[in-house]
Formats: sequence, structure tokens, C-alpha cells
Amino acid sequence: MQTNRRRRGQKLIAAGIAGAAAAGATVFAVQFASAEEAAQDAQACVRTALPIPEGLVSTGVSGMSDDGSVIAYYALPLDQSWPDGLGAFPRLYSDGEVTDVPMPGDHPRLHDANSAAEAAGYATGSNGRDVPYLWSGGELTALPVGEDGGRAMGINEGGDVVGLSQTFDGGVPVVWPADGSGPVELPLPEGAKSGVAHDIGDDGLVVGAFYDENGTATAYSWTAEGEGEALPVPEGAEGVFAIATDLNGDWTSGQLWVAGGGDAPAGVRWNLAEGTVERTGLDHEVAVSADGTVAGYVPGEVTKAAYQAGDAIVELPGVAEPEWGGDSAEEISADGALIAGDVYIETDEAGLPVRNAVVWDCA
Repeated sequence: MQTNRRRRGQKLIAAGIAGAAAAGATVFAVQFASAEEAAQDAQACVRTALPIPEGLVSTGVSGMSDDGSVIAYYALPLDQSWPDGLGAFPRLYSDGEVTDVPMPGDHPRLHDANSAAEAAGYATGSNGRDVPYLWSGGELTALPVGEDGGRAMGINEGGDVVGLSQTFDGGVPVVWPADGSGPVELPLPEGAKSGVAHDIGDDGLVVGAFYDENGTATAYSWTAEGEGEALPVPEGAEGVFAIATDLNGDWTSGQLWVAGGGDAPAGVRWNLAEGTVERTGLDHEVAVSADGTVAGYVPGEVTKAAYQAGDAIVELPGVAEPEWGGDSAEEISADGALIAGDVYIETDEAGLPVRNAVVWDCA
């Protein structure tokens, strides 16, 4: 974001990294920007609604390319059961144009995209097993996977896809290389029962998590050569459940819980180059830019879409005051200029919230 917010955020991040490098894995305090700063920064973010297909009503963001040029979202009809119903209409938005992606099955979603408008996602088939898909060149292809199914979760600029191959008692993290040679299983550490790969960088670095026999998750990364490493947890935290879901440059992000601490789930970001970890002031599986700015929402009875640069949080403008639920930022571009998410519009006759996918342009 090329605003005063951006420059202020870079200074805050630099200070945070310096402190983290000295202390190792660190928990950082967060603060809201002053009312004057927040108003100025929020006004700098121009909100635009993504197109809603005729006959449909609610839309939601499910992925975005790192450069922000391609956004994956989906639309739902009025007669959907809560929360998502079984059907959806996945689509890609780029340069004002919308491309429908006809994915068969229940709960179809495109979970990530690259600047070439290639996208990875999955849907549940008629046999109850998930089917991983790749959309490329205007064609939808089911990715090869075992008989128990699988999920495609992330894609990089080269077209490599990551996700998991499902098993009877969990799953195995996998890469589907762009050359079609996959799936390639990623090794799990001793004591892991299952795992998942959520995102992949252009250099082949993969982030995700593994799960032990108790279902506790540990955030994890794999190099392009398949060497794995557990990501650090906040200093003094025990019983942490953590997953890494987004990757941009030296930063990865996700969500963590601290067992028995009375703390609500929180967004978390790691600086992989520095080996540091930081709980953010945002909830949700926060998305991260290449400078460490994260996007998610401020928790509460009514959530507020927001970004956090360094330790300063700025709420993003919504459309209407939610009666329940709220707004959420789901994705952020590598340069931090574009944030995509969902905003509350109204409550329908059934008492369910109508939400629309939007983009905040904060350049």
C-alpha cells in the first residue's frame, strides 16, 4: 500500500522484526491506529463489489493470486441451507471480467489462483469423497489422487498445486507438479498421523501443518527438496494448535489456539527468514503480504474486516452495520495494495445474512 499507512507499517514491522530477532519466538502486543489515522487509512481503501450473477444473492471470496490480478469467489442462490448449502457457483474475476468455473459436486470452491488465471480447489463427489481440481486454459481437470479422495489448496505462478491426499484416518500432504508428474507425497515428522499442504511459493517452499494422534496441529514447512521443519510457537505458549495457510516471500500466516489459556483463536504470522512468530490482533486464518501486513477480521460479536501493519490495526469500510456475523478480509496481495473479502449486506427473510464479495483497493 503506497500510502502513509504503508510507510508507517513498514517502520512498525522493522521494529517488530528487530525485537523478535533478539528474543527468538515472540508474542507482540498490538494496538489500534488512532481514530485520526484509522479514518485516514480506511478512506484510502476504495471498496468495490464483485459481480453477482443474476438469480443468485450471496457471494464470498475463496482465493486470490499473489499479485491481486485474479480473484476466486463463489455465488449462492437464495434457497441455500446454512451455512453454505450444498451447491455454489465458483468463478474467477480479473480485469472486470468474470469467468464461470463449472465444478461438479457439493461445496465446490476454488481456493487459490495465480496471475495466469489458473486455479486450484475441490468439491465433494457423489460418493462423499473430495475431488481435487485444477482450472487451467479454460478447462477443469480432476487431479490424480488415491481412492479416498483429496483436496487442492494452493497454486504458485508456475502452476504447481499443493493439498492433501485423503486417507481413512486423515491425509498426506502432496504436491502436484505443473509437469503432471504428481502427486508427490511430502514427508511427515515422527509422531505425525496426518498432514496438509496449504500454499506453495514460486521457489517450491510449501507451508501447512501436521496433526498428531490427538488431533493437535503443528504449523510446518517443506523446502522444494522435501525437507520439513516445524514453525516456532509464541514464547511461553503450551498446547498450541497452529496451522500455516498463506505464504508470501519470507512471510507465512495462519491461525493458532492456545489450550487452557482462555484466549480466543488468533491470526498468526511467521517471518521465515528471521525464525520469529507473532500473534496478531486479528482473528481468522489471516492472509499475509510480502512485507508482513496481514488481513483478517477484528473479533467480536460483530466482526470487522481489517488489516494489520506492524502492530497497528485499521478496520476496512463495510456496507451496512451487521445484525450478526460481520465482515471479513480473506486475501491480500503481495504488495498489500489489494485486499479481498466479504461484507454483510442485509438479513434475508429466513434470518440469514446476505454477504457479498468485495475488493478494497488501498493503493
